[in-house]
Amino acid sequence: MKTRSSSAWFWLILANVLWATSYAAAKFALRDLSVTMMLALRLGLSALLLLPFLLWHYRTVRPTRKDLLQLALLSLVSFVINKLLEFGGLALSTASDVALLISAEAVFTAALSWLWLREPIRRGTIFALLLGFCGVYLVVGQGILPTFTAANGGFGRIIGDLLVVLGLLCEATATVGGKSMLIKHSPLVVTAATIVGSMFVWGPVAGWEIMHSGWPQLDLSSWFAVVWLAVITTVIAYFAWFYGLSKMASSIAASTLFIQPLLGTLLAILLLGEHLTLFTVAGGLLIILSVSVLSRQA
Repeated sequence: MKTRSSSAWFWLILANVLWATSYAAAKFALRDLSVTMMLALRLGLSALLLLPFLLWHYRTVRPTRKDLLQLALLSLVSFVINKLLEFGGLALSTASDVALLISAEAVFTAALSWLWLREPIRRGTIFALLLGFCGVYLVVGQGILPTFTAANGGFGRIIGDLLVVLGLLCEATATVGGKSMLIKHSPLVVTAATIVGSMFVWGPVAGWEIMHSGWPQLDLSSWFAVVWLAVITTVIAYFAWFYGLSKMASSIAASTLFIQPLLGTLLAILLLGEHLTLFTVAGGLLIILSVSVLSRQA
């Protein structure tokens, strides 16, 4: 039992370490690519790697028409709209801001579960939600009152952070709304299906951009960043996460999510030379504290 638990912790931690690298890697890729082309290449490579796995499981899954419609909606929200908002926001903001804000997804998911699914809520949950929303406000607004100075990235950074927050709301909506799919099918199969399904959008988008602007000219570091995002932070990270999750309760596994904002912010400082403001740190700490309380309430 101890060996099994140790193995689960290893895979869960590995997944979050890999996800934490995605923000800095995306910043490198966005130096030579538009947001849409970067996403098309990333998800296209991921889809090619996941398609054999999906075809292998298709006969046992046997999705109904209703399942296919739900998968299409999940794909559109999670891997098209959400990713466009998240990485469009990253292009305008900083990797450290995005790394900290991403952890607030648990806050939005908890709030929507309460409002939409009428799940029971405790006093501690209300306190955690308030902390989380205060933290998001400080990271986005860079002050008690929103400030737009060049020192903190100006208006563009705030717009970028707001796009990320909208993306988190989309992802939280997909998580809550797609709960029935995760009961019927394994999360890994659902994730693979939604990534492959997103190519019905990203394929034409990439084709249109190549037709009008030509094939993107990338240096070695940009290609490495794209391949890293596709293979390491998407395919391998998701496999590691769901493998670890299959051996451990989700409420306990949630504690490993704190690796992302901490390591993601550190990598942004070391690799991209980003600087943290006092309000970024304060807001990030409030978000992390909020998610910590929520995970204990689960």
